[in-house]
Amino acid sequence: MEEVVKYLGNFHPVVLHLPIGAFLFTLLLFSYQKFTKISLTIPIRLGLVFSFISAIVSSILGFILQYYGDYDDSLVNFHMWLAIATTLLIGAIYYIHKKNEENKYLAHSFVSAVIFMTVTGHYGGSITHGKDYLKLPEINQTVRFVTYDSIHLYDDVVSSIIDSKCVKCHNMSKSKGGLMLTNQQEILKGGENGKIFLANNSSDSKLYTYLNLPLDDKMHMPPDGNSQLTENEKNLIKMWIDGGAQFDGFTTISDNELSNQILTYLPPLVADVDPPSKKNLVNLMENDFRVERISVESNFIDLKYDGLNFGSKQLNLLSKVSENIQRLDLSNVDISDINSSKFKKLKNLKYLNLTNSNLSSNDLNNLPESIEILIVSKNKISPEDLLNISSKPQIKKVFAYNTIKDNELKKSLTDQSNNKLYFGISLQDFSSLEGFPLEKPIVEANGLEINPNPITDINPKFNRILFADSIYIKVNRAISEPTYRYTLNESEPDSLSSEYVKPLVFTESGNFNVKAFKNGYRNSVTKSFYFEKIKSNIDNYNLLTKAIDPYNNDILFDGQLASLDFRDGKWNGFIYEENEEKAKQVGRVENSGNLIVDFDLPVNKNITEIAISCMESINNGFILLPESISLYDISDGKEELINSVEIPKSTVDEADSKRLFKLTLSQKNLKRVRLKIKSNRKLPKGHVAEGQPGWLFVDEIYLL
Repeated sequence: MEEVVKYLGNFHPVVLHLPIGAFLFTLLLFSYQKFTKISLTIPIRLGLVFSFISAIVSSILGFILQYYGDYDDSLVNFHMWLAIATTLLIGAIYYIHKKNEENKYLAHSFVSAVIFMTVTGHYGGSITHGKDYLKLPEINQTVRFVTYDSIHLYDDVVSSIIDSKCVKCHNMSKSKGGLMLTNQQEILKGGENGKIFLANNSSDSKLYTYLNLPLDDKMHMPPDGNSQLTENEKNLIKMWIDGGAQFDGFTTISDNELSNQILTYLPPLVADVDPPSKKNLVNLMENDFRVERISVESNFIDLKYDGLNFGSKQLNLLSKVSENIQRLDLSNVDISDINSSKFKKLKNLKYLNLTNSNLSSNDLNNLPESIEILIVSKNKISPEDLLNISSKPQIKKVFAYNTIKDNELKKSLTDQSNNKLYFGISLQDFSSLEGFPLEKPIVEANGLEINPNPITDINPKFNRILFADSIYIKVNRAISEPTYRYTLNESEPDSLSSEYVKPLVFTESGNFNVKAFKNGYRNSVTKSFYFEKIKSNIDNYNLLTKAIDPYNNDILFDGQLASLDFRDGKWNGFIYEENEEKAKQVGRVENSGNLIVDFDLPVNKNITEIAISCMESINNGFILLPESISLYDISDGKEELINSVEIPKSTVDEADSKRLFKLTLSQKNLKRVRLKIKSNRKLPKGHVAEGQPGWLFVDEIYLL
């Protein structure tokens, strides 16, 4: 019961908008009645009743949330009593209005309630986002480097990770677990459970180990639903701790292993730019621009125009900070009457949103060459112009919703643009659907949840579970209690498909698709995965070479194939190590970068093939397919070749992919074998890191 009550508290941020919106709408009705003398007594009272009741519900949920949460008591208490006062004031307004709607104090009461509501909301925002969440972005430093010669590892890298991913829950206003991460002193102090790190020992440091716990673990940080650290960010935290957890001093960038690792994790170098003046920032904000800083490491800014009249004045304001603008949103702004050639001055602009902006061909020609992401939806643009803009080499994606109606033409343009043009799906496609969408079913196979990572859900073919004897499939029922219907082929479930009533057991390979249905709701999207029967699990094995952190989870035989996302936690990564001593530490001296594993073959299972799943992500992950895969018989202690396959080298423009390699077994009565997967050592010609070692990624080895 306690868990249910605690869960209800999470709805406070949702429900609190109901009394705010209802009361403001009621105020508009009240004002309209005053000026027009048109009687709106009943709508006003209904609005006040709804505002009062929803405010009570919101206050109760807020009390539950703060009771189970870890927040600054003084700030929460102030917010709570203000909320109670606001609720009572709304109730008083309803009482006064019912007694005498001509009462001279009604207008003052409405205004007072709005003031109370605003102040209450401000303190609520301070609890969630920190006390300075409305502060003008401070841009007062220049980028310190164009090329890396040295960095302050804590100030330049680690602190920014903590600020962006951790401080939200560990600050003066909200210190979960008694832990604050706002400065060096608080980090060293730790929380209720003691210190959060041990210098030179990341494996016993909560600051690092909690990041790698399963997402559903209560101790995982940051909690599920919050922005998670990338693998690179985790590795930087680990590197900092294992390097002594120093808060001062610089790390010199030179030609050594540590420097190479740091440079791998750091963002691409950017040109040195001066900070925009505070005067120019204020002018932008006073003229309806929302201003945000891209990151704490740079002086680049993100601008969005929220005004109604964009003209030469606003364009001139942009020109004064032209070098600083990296992202610009001019959606729903008519630019037909401005001199768009001035856009060319925005030489560092990478993202531009021109949705519904009355674009012309000339405007497209005036865009700066630096743009990588362009949004031109809801504009009349010719196919020729779309192809022309998408053909520019720096362009990565052009979003053009509602520009072309002909579906065949859309497909043709998409193909011609090498998939740079994206036309999406019109909202009209969903016009016939009513109600809220049901949640996607949560499915378990043999106790393992099927790919909770949204990236892996993009292509169901990567949702694949391996099993040896039987597979037990369970659909976890949502709170809304929908009906689940499923198919066992590649067809989409509909209202006539088999209904899921109880867990299912299968002993042969197949495909499982399930969807949620309920009257008054939109059907859920389909959850799909494949299950493939293997001859036997591999239990007794010995890894002669070890994977590299953080891709060293010893998951070559866990029965689940990974996705195309090399960060999904299911890949084993190997890379060539030039330093002989370090290679020796992980058993990779003469076989550095390779995967070598010995394992027993089960008796009486009639094993005919060994399958190896590998990844190639040349440009995104610096990952190459292996050079060769060889299988040896070591049953008698000698190494005798059974089978091998050579894999051609890839070029730099290869798309990300997964490959399954199979080695046939012709011999019978094999007891123990050795698998050698030799990696391609160098990234190909034309790569940004040409000639550098490439990664070898293997997610699964299984028997057929």
